[in-house]
Amino acid sequence: MGFLEAYKSFWRNYVNFTDRAPRSAYWYVVLWNAIIVALFYIVVLILAGTTVATASITNGEDLSLLFTAGPMLFLLLLMWLYGLACFIPTLSLMVRRLRDSNKSPWFILLGLIPFVGGIILLVFMCLPSEDSFDTSHDF
Repeated sequence: MGFLEAYKSFWRNYVNFTDRAPRSAYWYVVLWNAIIVALFYIVVLILAGTTVATASITNGEDLSLLFTAGPMLFLLLLMWLYGLACFIPTLSLMVRRLRDSNKSPWFILLGLIPFVGGIILLVFMCLPSEDSFDTSHDF
């Protein structure tokens, strides 16, 4: 599965918890989301630097501070909404990835264990695909 194809599939299979997802589909989506969030952070940091510079020059007395802080808050809101929109498809993709490596979809609940659960899920996401697919892991 290609880079762009994996991201399109991520959004097409928004709530598909039944199929399988290869390793490439999972990691390409992780890379896409990292790039998008990094771009958000870069723009927010640039706007934050502009806001701080404006505030230090004008001693906070100028209304132009509102014009630089407003877009920064708007971008933070957009970033939060993007994260919220990605939550369910990411869970769906992780369940499909677990199915592809012949693990029970219920292993997704390991992510609720502080510190260790995320590491265990990371290892499971790195496991290779299994050819024999056992259907006893259905919900």
